[in-house]
Amino acid sequence: MKQLKFNIDSKIKQLFQYEETKNIFDTYLPGMRSRLESQKGVSSFSLRKVISYSGGAISESAIEKIDQALQNVIVYVDDTEITEYTKQQPLTTASAEMKAEGMYTSIRPGKVWRDTEGKRIQTHGGALYYEDGIYYWYGENKDRTDGNCTVWTWGIRVYRSKDLYNWEDLGLMIEPILDNPNSGLYPEKHVDRPHILKCEKTGKYVCWIKQSGEEACFLILEAECFTGPYQIVKENYRPFDWEVGDFDLIKTEDKKAYLFMDVNHNGIYGFELSDDYQKAEKEISRQYENLHPPFCREAVALFERNKKKYMLTSGMTGYIPNKSDAAYSDSWTEPFQSIGNPHPEDESHSSFNSQISQVFQVPGKKDLYIAIADRWVPDYPIDKRRADLIMRSVASHYEPEKYPMTEEEKREIMDRPMLEDVNTSKADYVWLPLRFEDEKVYIDWSDEWRIEDYE
Repeated sequence: MKQLKFNIDSKIKQLFQYEETKNIFDTYLPGMRSRLESQKGVSSFSLRKVISYSGGAISESAIEKIDQALQNVIVYVDDTEITEYTKQQPLTTASAEMKAEGMYTSIRPGKVWRDTEGKRIQTHGGALYYEDGIYYWYGENKDRTDGNCTVWTWGIRVYRSKDLYNWEDLGLMIEPILDNPNSGLYPEKHVDRPHILKCEKTGKYVCWIKQSGEEACFLILEAECFTGPYQIVKENYRPFDWEVGDFDLIKTEDKKAYLFMDVNHNGIYGFELSDDYQKAEKEISRQYENLHPPFCREAVALFERNKKKYMLTSGMTGYIPNKSDAAYSDSWTEPFQSIGNPHPEDESHSSFNSQISQVFQVPGKKDLYIAIADRWVPDYPIDKRRADLIMRSVASHYEPEKYPMTEEEKREIMDRPMLEDVNTSKADYVWLPLRFEDEKVYIDWSDEWRIEDYE
């Protein structure tokens, strides 16, 4: 048996699972439970967050009483109720969707992309790696993340290809750890955005993974072979004790490696890595400082072209896409300067309804750089009006007078997809080539394009 405890920071969906905690709602907040149950988007909120939206209607003394009442509740449940997802489960994809579509001969951004067995590719927040004539595509395995269970990421999956079109599933290069809820690889942990570099000094492949949420740290692993198996070498790592956000790694021609990460949602900081690529040794730059959500930056993607260093980032609106920003520098050790939105033709103000996770330079091509991006919520398309509404709703928490919201807009925004309620198992991919004009970088939409069209 497992003992569950509760308080005001417990999530709504957990509090609504048990009669004891539902009764507390009905006693101290009469009528609120029925309203919240009709708004799926708030189920991943903590009770404290929901109360904060009341605008002071619930007194501090009432909040203290609710918190104490919840702390007095103890519920015992069978371990299998907590870890039901650890059983092997068949994929929920409909059989009609499993049918292979044959060999791909082009890239179709935003369309369902299947592997050579006809299954949806599951490598989200991912990246490409090229070695010995083979492309590898690796990322978060979301095949069990249906928005209803507590699985965030079920390990890191890897595929291989010779043409960047057709991908063979090699399985999990990093397995989830099921018997230790404190492990960074436990399926409930918010494991995001793996990045792998080969360390020339050790000959090892070093993988950094962000653990978001309360931990806000890195998990670092290494392997003898790119496809694994990987062993954990460092857990709960925070460079210089900074809270960790989205990040990217880059290796230079002289084999130095750098980390650029969102620090405490207060800027993108650059760090030089140790010669074994397993720790940040010194800070080298800061950019995008003193911005609050949704304007602070995440989803860092780095690349180099013609000796210029580039950084693409997104704003901070969860799984809902927003405008990207491009920046460049003359050196990895100097601050980056913004050069504007790389999607100037995007009328949706949402980076073509996607969020970039990597920019990959295709070997053997003169000037082909691909923005690798996820369309996390394909069933919730963003247009200009909705993008503005979401931007104001997030910004209003920090500057309510500058970004006002009507009551009708607040009700509408409550139905948007929330991080823990999104079925990311059916998220799609948006791959688009970059275009350059002098030092500026642009990303144009194309319904379909081919690698062969580039020199």
